[in-house]
Amino acid sequence: MRKTGLSIAACMTAGAAAAQEPPIRDEIIVVADPLELVELDASRAVTGLDLSYTEAPRTVNVISDALIDRFSIETVDDLAAFAPGTFTGSFFGVPGSVSLRGNRADTYFKGFKRVENPGTYPTPLGASERIEIVKGPTPAIYGAGRVGGFLNITPLTARTAKDVNAEGHLLAIEGTVGSYDKRIIRGDAGIAFDLGGRDAGVYAHAEYENSDSFYRGLSPERTLVQSAFTLSDGNFEAEIGGAYFNSGGYKQTIGWNRVTQDLIDDGTYITGRDTDLADLNSDGKLTPDEVDAAVGSFFGTSNIRQLVDFGVFPSPAFALDEGVGTATLSPRTVYIADEDIADAETLTAYADLAWNIGEDTLRLQAFYDSMDSDLYVSYGFAAEYVADVYELRGSYSFDVDAGPLTVDALLGASYRSYDNETRQTFLSGYLAVDRRDLTVGPRGGDIFDDPFSQEPNGIGWDTDLASKTTDLAFFAVSDIAFYERLHLLASLRLDRFTASSINTGNTIFNPVLGFVRLEEREVQPSYEVSLRYDATDALSLYATYAENNALETNDGGGIEVGRIDQQNFVADSELYEAGLKISRRDLAGSLAFYRQTRQRSDPFGNLDEEISKGVEAELKYLLSDRFSVNGAVTWQETRIGAPGPCGSGNGEFVVIPPSRVGIAPQDGYGGLFAALNASCLAELQDGYERNTAPEWLASGFVTYTGPETDIGAFGASLGAVYVGETGGKIENAITLPDYVLAKAALFYEAGNISLIANIDNLFDKRHFIPVQNVYEEVGVLPGRGREFTITLRAKF
Repeated sequence: MRKTGLSIAACMTAGAAAAQEPPIRDEIIVVADPLELVELDASRAVTGLDLSYTEAPRTVNVISDALIDRFSIETVDDLAAFAPGTFTGSFFGVPGSVSLRGNRADTYFKGFKRVENPGTYPTPLGASERIEIVKGPTPAIYGAGRVGGFLNITPLTARTAKDVNAEGHLLAIEGTVGSYDKRIIRGDAGIAFDLGGRDAGVYAHAEYENSDSFYRGLSPERTLVQSAFTLSDGNFEAEIGGAYFNSGGYKQTIGWNRVTQDLIDDGTYITGRDTDLADLNSDGKLTPDEVDAAVGSFFGTSNIRQLVDFGVFPSPAFALDEGVGTATLSPRTVYIADEDIADAETLTAYADLAWNIGEDTLRLQAFYDSMDSDLYVSYGFAAEYVADVYELRGSYSFDVDAGPLTVDALLGASYRSYDNETRQTFLSGYLAVDRRDLTVGPRGGDIFDDPFSQEPNGIGWDTDLASKTTDLAFFAVSDIAFYERLHLLASLRLDRFTASSINTGNTIFNPVLGFVRLEEREVQPSYEVSLRYDATDALSLYATYAENNALETNDGGGIEVGRIDQQNFVADSELYEAGLKISRRDLAGSLAFYRQTRQRSDPFGNLDEEISKGVEAELKYLLSDRFSVNGAVTWQETRIGAPGPCGSGNGEFVVIPPSRVGIAPQDGYGGLFAALNASCLAELQDGYERNTAPEWLASGFVTYTGPETDIGAFGASLGAVYVGETGGKIENAITLPDYVLAKAALFYEAGNISLIANIDNLFDKRHFIPVQNVYEEVGVLPGRGREFTITLRAKF
């Protein structure tokens, strides 16, 4: 990994600066809304214009800092309880991103798209003023992004931190302890002051975690430092900030291997090991020469991986020949080894300058983000991701009033540059997830070599990709109001994409694409048209159509050489959405219907068309000064288009259990079986549903906030999340049953001391989370059991 110590110091010095968001409109104070459930303030996150969440013709869910504190929201996995259409299937056990409407969502920081997070670290949410979950295509001002939606994290500043606003300063420290030796310490400091007649402020946040986990063998450790400086007067505002994050111990895991329906239903796990393929030199791992000695190779790829596209020819090393039987697995026992690697480091900086020119606003912004991560999973997958992105953006917003017609408009331009180095090892096929007997644990006969170590016959990097993309864009957004009731929102964005890549890895199936740099450019428009009618002051109806274009990137955010060669490195998407929104001082609700289509690719470069549709509903209601309720319901369906007949070369890569090719589990667990293309699995040739996201999701919570008394104030929340049935897609695929997880929170505050206690999975419900990506047919993550946290916070 690259070391960024000097950069860290430089960023944190600059990051002591972050300017205030301009006052978008007069704030509406909602009495007795301590969790800020009814969001009535404006946000540029949805359209780029100063529209409230109710006025934006899109489904938006907002998680306030109060809600983050009360429910101890620490990772993106916790967001599913509060936002319809949000599901956090297992990205190999690492809470790096969420799925929105069946697609992995992009993550934005203060309106800028961060580097790709391929499940190597948990996306940090600490010191957030709010988290916005926006469904549908990315707004024109934000740039090209995935169609399903995105997460936008707005950091706290001296202006938005409530304690700094109230007291003029803040110094706080808090500690969290919990189940499985959970240990987190956090600190916040902020001050508002006068600087040359201007309002200024500094805010800083730091946190450190060193914990164990429900899953044995996982001991996550992370550090986050974040700071911001703000400066403003009547006509000028500035915000400059930054964040540094590093983590280790967030090892990727598929959870349980050797998955059968008996394992899901009854807990029956098939035990046994193969001894034909052995660690001959006793160095604790399998090098390629040791694997080849047992199973052979074919054109540089290992025969331990059998592809149904070319026929299946298992060797004796595929059969378990020692300790064969059955056992019951603990949900705490998952696929983990001490040799696994999961180290990541990120650095973020931004600047936001705004000038008020009469009634108009000129805004100049800059953003930088970097990632350096090493990843190794002992079944044979390894990766190194290095990425740097910077983006410059300028915009000019103005209003036009022409009698019955008013126009709120924005014009701008942006430039984004993304440099990526992606090194991966999996193409050569020296990997197998089912060789390990989880009741025994990792052994030299099931740990495959990694490129980070140095052996004479060790494995190297199958892919060594250096990629650079740029995006020069011009955009325009306008909201045209007719007699204040009828609104037409339109946006247009023109992107000039360039892509340049070279692959110098050891496994390149098409020699023409190896060791040569390919370059290409493409100009594509994206646009959105929305119509909104305000039927009453509290009820609005809307309809939206959008077409969007975005780069088709790999796990690290780069462009594969083959994409450039085939001139399909830009993927298009389409959205139809219609809905209604209700908003008043004590209630906020929404109902949305959508249908979206997009192009998607897998790690092997296969392309598919994905069609999603669904219905989302949300309601937040302040019953009284003391009680509030919030709930959400989602129905969704995602289908993959027909890949065609076997031999067409279409369809995603699918790892399958040995039973799918007629081999008994105990006779096949020593190897790996897969379809290079889904088209070679007959049941998938005409298209299929993606079942790793449930069709039905629902959640509901009730919160009580007590009055101030001589001994302080008490409160409590209680609710539950329902997740529908999930599973695989192949013939006789596993089915994961639906479940309900209850959640409770208690909070107490007296003066400058507060105490918050949370319990997740209150009734210790046994449940399973589907694995996203290529192992969804052969792996499953057992859900965490009952866990508690207690957080004590003191302000000085």
